[in-house]
Amino acid sequence: MQDVFYRKHRVYQMQWAELDLSRFRVSSSSFGGPIALLRDDRLLLEAGPAPTLDSSIHVFSASGQTIGKIEYDGVHHIAGFAWNNREQLVCVQEDGTVRIFSLSGQDPTSFSLGPDARGGVVDCRFWDQGLVAMTGDYRFVYVNDICEPKPKLMADAHLTELPHSWAIVPPHLTLSHHVEVLASVGATLLSIDAVGVQDQLLDHGPYAHISVSPNGRLAALCSDNGRRIQVVSMDFQRSFSEYNSTTNDALTDMAWCGSDAAVASFATGETLLLGPFGDTLTFTHDAPMHLVQELDGVRMFNALSHEFLCKVSEDSKSVFQIGSTSPAALLYDAMDGIRAHSSRADDTVRSIQDDMPQAVDTCISAAGSEPIAELQQSLLRAASLGKSFLPVYSGDKLVDMCRNLRVVNCLTSYSVGIPVSLLQFQSLPFEEWVARLLNRNQHKLAATLCHYMEQPADQVYVHWACAKIRSSSTDDDALYRSLRERLDTLQGSTIASFVDIAEVANHCGYQRLAIRLLEHEPRAANQVPLLISMGQERTAMDAAIRSGDADLVYFVIFHLFKAMPLGEFFQVVGRTPAAGRLFE
Repeated sequence: MQDVFYRKHRVYQMQWAELDLSRFRVSSSSFGGPIALLRDDRLLLEAGPAPTLDSSIHVFSASGQTIGKIEYDGVHHIAGFAWNNREQLVCVQEDGTVRIFSLSGQDPTSFSLGPDARGGVVDCRFWDQGLVAMTGDYRFVYVNDICEPKPKLMADAHLTELPHSWAIVPPHLTLSHHVEVLASVGATLLSIDAVGVQDQLLDHGPYAHISVSPNGRLAALCSDNGRRIQVVSMDFQRSFSEYNSTTNDALTDMAWCGSDAAVASFATGETLLLGPFGDTLTFTHDAPMHLVQELDGVRMFNALSHEFLCKVSEDSKSVFQIGSTSPAALLYDAMDGIRAHSSRADDTVRSIQDDMPQAVDTCISAAGSEPIAELQQSLLRAASLGKSFLPVYSGDKLVDMCRNLRVVNCLTSYSVGIPVSLLQFQSLPFEEWVARLLNRNQHKLAATLCHYMEQPADQVYVHWACAKIRSSSTDDDALYRSLRERLDTLQGSTIASFVDIAEVANHCGYQRLAIRLLEHEPRAANQVPLLISMGQERTAMDAAIRSGDADLVYFVIFHLFKAMPLGEFFQVVGRTPAAGRLFE
């Protein structure tokens, strides 16, 4: 579109059975996260050969491989569900109860939206760690942080019926740093926050879909009949682009590709890319696409394929644009010439001369923005060729790029199913990617990546041990031997703390195993409280005395004094002279 290039490439051929996604409510996480499918109980489904799954929440990787199943036993229907930035599934029930599930579905947590939601919940919108719920009396309740939920009521817009559509502007994108709701009411939009309601005085509504750009500066509005899409500023004073369709195709989803192009998916399978100046690109698919907004593009998937649409970087454009004579393009052509044993390759390299450092840097950066491994390798080979002609050039940038791309390509593989770009990979700490692998029980791969990136792997082995205990059916002694043999083989005695493993063992009923694991805990301050919670007061007293920490001994003494009958307390303290002297 104009001088901006976009590319769409297939990431996966979906590995699940041929599901009819129109029968399900679908939620997909950003950063290549999992896909949750819940059978839509609001639809009457005709019996047929296509699989429909059961009433549980089924979790798949982005490549369509099964990760797990969340057994949802809620009596009330789910008003809305979505993934947060920790890959936890947040489900809001119609009665106002919010339930949070991990990928494994174990140990869910819950809280209530409080009396403000006593009229029930009819719809929800989510952002990274927060949510907004619309109640049965058309009020909005928001929670800024689901880890520390404090439901609050937004200003009353005096709605008497459901808005045609509504969207949220997350707090980090607003001037007030509070979440805002954009609701389509009549022909206009209402902006609602915790303080008040503002009518944006529009006259082209009602709007069936509202989508806010990732930087919060633009909004895409689709008319109620789906024939008109408009991109406007967030103050609704300026219109930047507009698209008018000649058909009556229903719009099913809308998202943003970056911060300056909107993407619309239609029920016929057509996907439209609307540029900043009204230019459009159209892609045709066999079925409607579900859109997932990412930092640098948009992921699109249906029952058959998973694709990624993004803008072509300036570095890639410099190398691959037809007729380009940039130093990087010449260096890339020289690399092709060397492979073809062309005698002109050397002349091409030498023609670059003083621009060689720039050509090498551009090829390295272009490799980082390319999604196809073969092109990445070709660009990195070209950069390595140019580097050999430079007397002084640090290879750290080339080495770091090779290392990061190997990790990114490993995450994107079918077996892992986390399709991320280099920009997305670098936008999160490495520990976060390790945690995502652990959520999928990819312990071996997580440990390999930690060693490859020269990062500590403690959390990997602790998570593996906890998962082993949860899934084990053997006795304490056999399980202890299995854990110790594997941990000693993998990383010796470098585990920082055994407390987390011991807590899981105790929770799963392996108390003797927990006590034996705590014997390897180097810090008595961590060891003693867990022993006390397990009812092992005498063992806790011995551990506190061995530590030589008087405060820790006093802690055990005071607990025993409160928990035991007086006679038994004096017997325990009397058997340990050190504790007796401190108690006197």
